[in-house]
Amino acid sequence: MIDCIPGPTRLILLVLLFALAPQVAPPLAQAQEPRTPLEVSEYERHTSHDEMVAYLKEVKAGSHDMALGSYGRTHQGRELYVATFSRPRVTSPAEAHASGKPILVLGANVHGFNYTLRESLLLMIRDLGTRGTELNGMLDDLIVLVVPSKNPDGLEAASRLNALGADLNRDYMALEHPAMAAYIGRVINEWDPHLFVDGHDGGAVQYGGAYPYSLLYQAAGLAGADPSLTELADQEIFPLIDRNFEAAGFEAFYWARGDEDRWYGGGAAPRMGRNYGGLANKLSILFELAEWHEKPVAVETGILAYTTVLGYAQNHGDALIATVEEARRRTIELGDRAEGQIPVAETMEPEDFRVTYRIQNPAGGDELLTVRDAEFLKKPVGTLYRDRPYAYLLPAEAAETAALLRRHNIAVERLVEPVRLRVQTYTLEGIRFENSDNHHRAAVRVEVGSVQEEELEFPWGAYVVRTGQQLGRVVAHLLEPETTDSAVYWNKMTSLLPLADLQAHREDPARHAAPLIPIYKLMSETPLPAATVP
Repeated sequence: MIDCIPGPTRLILLVLLFALAPQVAPPLAQAQEPRTPLEVSEYERHTSHDEMVAYLKEVKAGSHDMALGSYGRTHQGRELYVATFSRPRVTSPAEAHASGKPILVLGANVHGFNYTLRESLLLMIRDLGTRGTELNGMLDDLIVLVVPSKNPDGLEAASRLNALGADLNRDYMALEHPAMAAYIGRVINEWDPHLFVDGHDGGAVQYGGAYPYSLLYQAAGLAGADPSLTELADQEIFPLIDRNFEAAGFEAFYWARGDEDRWYGGGAAPRMGRNYGGLANKLSILFELAEWHEKPVAVETGILAYTTVLGYAQNHGDALIATVEEARRRTIELGDRAEGQIPVAETMEPEDFRVTYRIQNPAGGDELLTVRDAEFLKKPVGTLYRDRPYAYLLPAEAAETAALLRRHNIAVERLVEPVRLRVQTYTLEGIRFENSDNHHRAAVRVEVGSVQEEELEFPWGAYVVRTGQQLGRVVAHLLEPETTDSAVYWNKMTSLLPLADLQAHREDPARHAAPLIPIYKLMSETPLPAATVP
């Protein structure tokens, strides 16, 4: 018996000649119309964007429990669709949270050439919207949003990247591209799910593959996130996936690769989806689906993975909600009290637990080696910390940074009258530039000299960003100038940096003091004459 997932899986049973164990995943609707072009073509071609839109509208026309909407447009003008499933119907995030049910977002196709999990979600959409199916029955306990295609421009171009050559899975912090800005602003941080899954294909391409694993997974892995979110995934959700895959005759393990000494997890940059989710106080999961299976089996394997997550949330919804809500409460309290520290640099170290896994023999051939009781290099550990403030203050000219914060749905205020405040500041001792993702050829790295206390006059219009909000961890990572995903790094404040003063200081430090970085930290709760920016 597979935990949380009743019902046989139709296509896997057909492909494997009934070799799989029963009760692996909810069945796809038998002889159910509409059908995807993938099904019609007998798995010879994927569903195009226009075909997907027609399919979604047809499913919606026959469903009592599905709402279909556009949350934005891409660079090339394609509509971005989200399908919302609930019973009774909810029409807003407030209604969804008032229901007391876990809210989940299932997504895929942030890389345009990742087709398979997109097709898995399209088939699941049909069953989620069809009364009498096992998936639809889960709506008594869950609210599910499905975003099957986050990068339709890349899909149509058969490219990993979007129409401007940008990797949308590196844009979660800068939000420079309309598809990602809309996804974060209008889906993730507006509906505020307790859990979201970011589905990728290509496990056989990256790192030479992680055979024999059909699915690789990982939760958030950065020091700035609440660790309880990743712990819940590691301790409960991923073991459940392992059991369900084993029962179906497959194997699953952590992303990304291993050798004869250790297994290596992913990086810590919040510009990637799974890490951003942890920073934003959601339980976020990466799926990386292998490519060596025949297409029908690969698609059904994706359904098994997504459905396992739904099954966990259905059966353990109280624990999921409690863990996420507690992480959010802690974040707000830390900001309100200006307590704790913010990691602005970090490294990966071995986890507290060890792992056993299988890899292909490095010497070649089909032999699989079992590596036992090995290190797992996945634990993020801060190497440089800064004090958490009650609020950050930015110059009135920092409109570009304020706009970036608002794209995240972060609450931003402006002073409505001048005020004199004692603040913590950083001196600027150096600056360098580096190549970065998405055509940033001069990403800004600043060298902080000293931390100083200053009493400064802040004029009308200066921006105030409090850390005592649910996205307070995102606030801190964007506004601490030393992080590699800050507003400074992504060139949102370059024109405000005192570069001429820095040059004068370097040439004659005796006569010219090091200038201040124009990000100021209010270190205690203070009443402020400020109004919220709409």
